[in-house]
Amino acid sequence: MNGIKFISVITALLVSHLITNAQQAPTYNQYANQPTALNPTASLLQPDGEIALLGRKQWVNLEGAPTAYWMTAHAPWRKFSATIGINVRHESLAVENATELSAFLAKSVRLSENEYLAMSMSLGVSFYQGSFSQVDPQDPAFRSDIRENTALMGFGVLLYRPEGYYIGLSMPRLALSDLGSGGDLNRQYNFSNQYHVMGGAVFHLDQSFDLKPAFLASYIPGVPLQGDLSAMVYVQKMAGLGLNARTNSDLSALLEIMVGPLKLGYSYQFNANDNPLKRRIDNATHEIGLSYRFGGTKASIL
Repeated sequence: MNGIKFISVITALLVSHLITNAQQAPTYNQYANQPTALNPTASLLQPDGEIALLGRKQWVNLEGAPTAYWMTAHAPWRKFSATIGINVRHESLAVENATELSAFLAKSVRLSENEYLAMSMSLGVSFYQGSFSQVDPQDPAFRSDIRENTALMGFGVLLYRPEGYYIGLSMPRLALSDLGSGGDLNRQYNFSNQYHVMGGAVFHLDQSFDLKPAFLASYIPGVPLQGDLSAMVYVQKMAGLGLNARTNSDLSALLEIMVGPLKLGYSYQFNANDNPLKRRIDNATHEIGLSYRFGGTKASIL
């Protein structure tokens, strides 16, 4: 490993540990536009089926900085008023990589003329690889590599009204064993169970404008509760602009464009706190999301 790359890897590890207080909940700014990755039950908001992709890149100019990708896809199972689908997530940080794959089933029941209650269950597997020997083979603390995997289970529940609102609770990762038990001194990833509470609603202001507020609360054991609150204003149900605020003082500008069944989203996240470490790197985070709704219908705001 050359000197520049070595410094970049060490910097990424140290900065991620000091700035993020060891680990943040693994979420993204566009949770209100692509909720299925955090709660598969939300797939029922798009009953005709959908495929969605999202990429997140932190600290763009720093080699080894955190990068994450999500992919979710589902199709209707109309006979049972259900959806079936898959979720895939990959994260990397310096010499560490983690990948999760799961399949889910979500089923709804009608509570009233417009309200539904839905539940989901998912099964999957998580893979972890820590190539710590690449950092400094001569340092005993970085000599051992880690390659492990474990089975996962997940559950979710959602109360919703189509094109109106939703509120739900999910446990997308209930790991059946611990990952990376041999590398606790080096590992930056937290593989604890995850819990999310999320909700959103659409308010029609007039014939041209709609307002969509949304929230997300995320918790993993040993990490402070993380909260997000966002609001987006849509014009002619074709373009939306908004803002997201996070409890760690991160702010994000949100943009969404809808053309037929295609939806494109972008967010720019930054932290305005005057932290000496953050003054030395570009602390901006970029996200790009893309989704396509099947069934020949236009992408919905909710």
